[in-house]
Amino acid sequence: MDFHWWTLNTPTDHAEVTLRDVRIPDSAILGEEGGGLAVAQTFVHENRIRQAASGVGAAQFCIDRSVEYARKRNTFGQPLATRQAIQWPLVELQTEAELVRGLVRKTAWELDRVPHMQISDKVSMCNYRANRLVCEAADWAMQVHGGLGYSRHTPFEHIYRHHRRYRITEGSEEVQMRKVAAYLFGFAGPQAQQLVSD
Repeated sequence: MDFHWWTLNTPTDHAEVTLRDVRIPDSAILGEEGGGLAVAQTFVHENRIRQAASGVGAAQFCIDRSVEYARKRNTFGQPLATRQAIQWPLVELQTEAELVRGLVRKTAWELDRVPHMQISDKVSMCNYRANRLVCEAADWAMQVHGGLGYSRHTPFEHIYRHHRRYRITEGSEEVQMRKVAAYLFGFAGPQAQQLVSD
C-alpha cells in the first residue's frame, strides 16, 4: 500500500496501491478472458441493491428518532412536533422512504428472477435515490435534534458521514443517472435501439 487517504468518514478503507511488473497466470482469471466487466457488474449490482436497502433502513431510523424526539421536546410551551416547519420535512422524508423501500424490494425480488443486466437501470434508481435519502434524513435528524444532533452523542452525524461516501463510491449519482437515462432513451439495456437522425 502506497498511501492511505483520510476522508470525511475516517478511519478510511481508501488506499492507493501501485502494482509493477505483476504477472497473473491464466488459471487466476475469473470468468472468461475479456469478460471482466460482466463479472464486475454482477458484483456491483448485488452490492448496490444491498447498499440501497441499508440506506433506506438508516434513513427510517433517522426519521423515527426525529419524530420521537419532536414529540418529547417542548419549545415555547408546546411539543416541537406541533410545528409545521418540523412536520413537513419529516413527512416528505417518510413519503420518500416508503417509495424507495418499495422500489428496492421490487428490484431485489426481480434480481433473483431475471438476468441482472435487464434491470440495471432499476438497480441504479434504487442506489442513487436511497443514498440521497439517507443523507437528507440524517441531515434533518441533526437539525431536529439541534446541537445534540450535531454532536457525537447521537448517531446522526456518523450516519451522514458513513452514507455520504456511497453517493460517490458505489458509482456516483451521475453515473447512476446516466445508466437510467441510457435505458430510458434506448441507448442500452434490453430495449436498446439505434438512434434515428434526420
